[in-house]
Amino acid sequence: MGIQFGQEREKSYGAVIINEKKEFLLIRHKNGGHWDFPKGHKEAGESSKETALREVLEETGLTVRLIEGFKEKSRYSPKPGVEKTVTFYLGFSMGEVQIQEEEILDFEYLTYDEAKARITFKESKSIIASAKQFIDTYLQSNED
Repeated sequence: MGIQFGQEREKSYGAVIINEKKEFLLIRHKNGGHWDFPKGHKEAGESSKETALREVLEETGLTVRLIEGFKEKSRYSPKPGVEKTVTFYLGFSMGEVQIQEEEILDFEYLTYDEAKARITFKESKSIIASAKQFIDTYLQSNED
């Protein structure tokens, strides 16, 4: 389905986060109860990566070290007349999760298979598959 005349475009930025055990962090959003990655809207003057890092910090309390070379986009229509594009980066978590209780119900670190099964939306299932492939290649090429 193509873009319709007068359709609103919305953009968000987020990150796929893994820990030292190569487990993926998922958060459960209060708005809708869906399981997904941390993400949100850009504030004035921010770059895409700065937005992703800020949103992760706000929603999870985590500082993240982004891995260069991973950038995936997801496009979908959350409601009639709106096309949303979410750009995801990939990074390693540093610290302990402290969820933002106003927006987030829960969080969990899961293996790839568990996370892919838990994710609510098919667009994010595609993102985690790309992230898994990227991280496996990245870790193989950076072994001592």
